[in-house]
Amino acid sequence: MYEILKKIDFFSLLNNKEIEAISNSCQIVTLTKENILFYEGDIANSFYILIEGNLKLYKTDSMGNEIIMHNFSEPMIIAEMASFQNSAFPATAICVSEYCSIAILEKDIFISLLRNNADLSFHIIGSLVKKMKSLEQNIHRNLIYNSTQKVCALLKDEPDIFTKKKNVEIARLINMAPETLSRNIKKLRSMGYLNEKNRVIDFSFLKTLTIN
Repeated sequence: MYEILKKIDFFSLLNNKEIEAISNSCQIVTLTKENILFYEGDIANSFYILIEGNLKLYKTDSMGNEIIMHNFSEPMIIAEMASFQNSAFPATAICVSEYCSIAILEKDIFISLLRNNADLSFHIIGSLVKKMKSLEQNIHRNLIYNSTQKVCALLKDEPDIFTKKKNVEIARLINMAPETLSRNIKKLRSMGYLNEKNRVIDFSFLKTLTIN
């Protein structure tokens, strides 16, 4: 647990003693596939740290459609903005791998560290701003972009994603039916922008088809 916390950017400015204190204060829970970590609307009383596994953060619209806000697949802190504000979680978090290992840290323990570490406080602010911009971009893309633009925007951010993930996983990331994703891949291949292994041939077109 100690070694994992040291690798998480959120805790990178803490010294060894502080990291050890957090490690010793964490409660580890294990979720199995489809288990819910927290629901949209639950009050955030603790910090949640993904140690192992894959978590999906999603909302449900008025028609019952699932809108994926983020996918977490590496050790990191989750939905910390709600925890800092002691407010309701803006989305639901669900385990999508065979199991997820989660560390739960009581808020008071981490807040006490912030009060005694100004550099850490500024670092946290920067991390939160970065995540807010990412969320804003994600919402913008879901509202404004057509299906082809969504695929192009994803390729601009992660050019090798088709070599790392299955199409069905990628489709979930951009809130798209797998069949729609397949049609767009074929379209981009026919236009000469992707090769047979779905690698980007011409990056210039990504900028012309996307706004952000």
